[in-house]
Amino acid sequence: MEAIIMPVVVLGITGVLMGLFLAFASKKFEVEVDPKVEAILAVLPGANCGACGFPGCAGYAAGVALEGAKMTLCAPGGPKVAAKIGDIMGVAVEMPVKKKPTAKKPVEKKVVQTGEPISASQEFIEKNKRMLMKFKDAFDAGDKEGYEKLENLAKMAKKEELLKYYEEIKAGKIVPDGSAPVVAASANPISATKEFVEKNKRMLMKFKEAFDAGDKEGYEKLENLAKMAKKDELLKYYEEIKAGKIVPDPATMADNPAAKEEASKVETKVGDSKKQEAAYCSTLGDGLCVPEQNEKTKEDLKKQAEPPKPAEGTEKDK
Repeated sequence: MEAIIMPVVVLGITGVLMGLFLAFASKKFEVEVDPKVEAILAVLPGANCGACGFPGCAGYAAGVALEGAKMTLCAPGGPKVAAKIGDIMGVAVEMPVKKKPTAKKPVEKKVVQTGEPISASQEFIEKNKRMLMKFKDAFDAGDKEGYEKLENLAKMAKKEELLKYYEEIKAGKIVPDGSAPVVAASANPISATKEFVEKNKRMLMKFKEAFDAGDKEGYEKLENLAKMAKKDELLKYYEEIKAGKIVPDPATMADNPAAKEEASKVETKVGDSKKQEAAYCSTLGDGLCVPEQNEKTKEDLKKQAEPPKPAEGTEKDK
């Protein structure tokens, strides 16, 4: 019997002693915990999701109470949990207001400018240029209210022709300068031969640049020079440039048989006069010849052209 009782007594005494030791150790080595941490931890939902940026709810509670972390970081708890945490900390919590994304304005598709002018006459453009330009500026700027107002005014005034040109502007056409001739955009080259263009390209280009720039004095001066030199063919191509044709690059041109034949006829017709003219004229530009009206040189040319007198005639004269 004693053999059973003695081990039981020893174990009981050992257990009591161990319990007393653990109680003493817990009191001796106790770590003080901020009561706010425990209070906050009790309020949190306990999801331990880590959305707040801390390792679990305990970490977030310690962060708020001891490190001053924001009280609005608990996404699962939302504003209610944030308000309770604020009460524990004695601070009023203001939830950040989420800004609604601003609706993007629809981007209006801009009509590509074709460079082709409206089909109005020069007289009409000069008379209505201000209204046409106001409509074009409003349409290009996307001012719908502005250009619709102009359209309504034209409808009230029964300006059907003006409304027609408004529609052409909407289609991408431009309003040309009323001071210059209204010429539709054209890629047709002048009907000159490759040889003629190579020889007179500088004069043709100077005329085209002056005409396109509206330099009336400049291109009229070139026309007068061509008239003085009796360059009818050059004048013909000046008229074609006025009609909207372009001066082609000789390097990309192919010989035009019809134009070449016509040019050869003109050259044959005036060949003799050119030979005489070349002896007493000066060259301007690319082959443009202007007579100097040198009377003495003319007389010398006439004497050279006259047949020699017979010997008997010369003796009688003596």
